[in-house]
Amino acid sequence: MTEALTSAIESETGRLADITDPVERFHAVREFRQTMALGDRSGKALEQAVVSELKEGRPWREVGELLGVSGSRAEQIAKGRGPLRHAAESTPRAGAAEGHAPDTSTPEQP
Repeated sequence: MTEALTSAIESETGRLADITDPVERFHAVREFRQTMALGDRSGKALEQAVVSELKEGRPWREVGELLGVSGSRAEQIAKGRGPLRHAAESTPRAGAAEGHAPDTSTPEQP
């Protein structure tokens, strides 16, 4: 299933990229992203239900072992919480959008 889904997504993004009118392309891409987000939310809800089902009669540690994650991560999934991410992973560096090179200088040490 994953291969077919990946292929379908790649095909659709290629079709979207070929739309010549920028405004039409923008709206088509927005609709595509909304559809993908809806699918993601549905998938997360299914995942949450499965983890809750596995929890019945088991400690979180055992549920985590079954799923290949930690017990605390299994509990987070069941409660609908996402993994905590370090701010640097989700925030682009300053100047990235403007195409500036990263600041590689080091501050002077006292």
